[in-house]
Amino acid sequence: MSENGTDGSIYFPERLHSADEHLSWWSTVPVPDEVLQSVMDDYTSSRAVTINSMVPDFEKPAKQPGWSQAEHEARSRDKAEEYNQSLRRWKEHVPEKLDRFAVRDAVRTHLAWTYRYTLPADEQTKVEQARLTVGDFRGTPAEVSTHFAMPGFAARHPEAFTRLPDDNTVLRRQLEQLRAQVDAVDTTTKKMYVSDMVEQGYSSDQIEADLRGERPGAPVGGRKALKSFKKD
Repeated sequence: MSENGTDGSIYFPERLHSADEHLSWWSTVPVPDEVLQSVMDDYTSSRAVTINSMVPDFEKPAKQPGWSQAEHEARSRDKAEEYNQSLRRWKEHVPEKLDRFAVRDAVRTHLAWTYRYTLPADEQTKVEQARLTVGDFRGTPAEVSTHFAMPGFAARHPEAFTRLPDDNTVLRRQLEQLRAQVDAVDTTTKKMYVSDMVEQGYSSDQIEADLRGERPGAPVGGRKALKSFKKD
């Protein structure tokens, strides 16, 4: 049994015993490139989800007894401006583009914060209060996670950090592409074959019979064949 955190992965992490051990282990655990690419690809949507989770939906204040219509409208405008200011602050806090040089440590920090519950209560507090630097941002693990829109990614892809990537995904994609290429070649070959039979004077019925594997018989001739296609 490992006692020093030398085993484990982001999918099956080590259970450690102190905040220092916990943060040290999570600061170096390998993160697969497939995970990092998914985070990068989904960042725009993850950012939107993260910001929306931090800014409650705007609700116009209900008119209270004794408020005039003008006062109600003024309070509504104040509430809307308060909402807009909060939204602007969060949009500034969560950058529009994800720093690819920081994404690996952003994932690690998010997971260190997520799994803090595995520690004793006093050690959890130490993790929550720790100050870390990731990229050009410094803050607590929760602040780092939010800055890089990790809560939004985790919400959109709940199994991304808990289920191993499907190694067959690339193989299946290649197989689908190969099938599409074969179908395209088959269609082209079939068109050439049909065109050749038309030139030899086979009718449309004879060609269909031939494609079904039946014997089409002798060609009926150019004019009869042409009439059969016009009839169809």
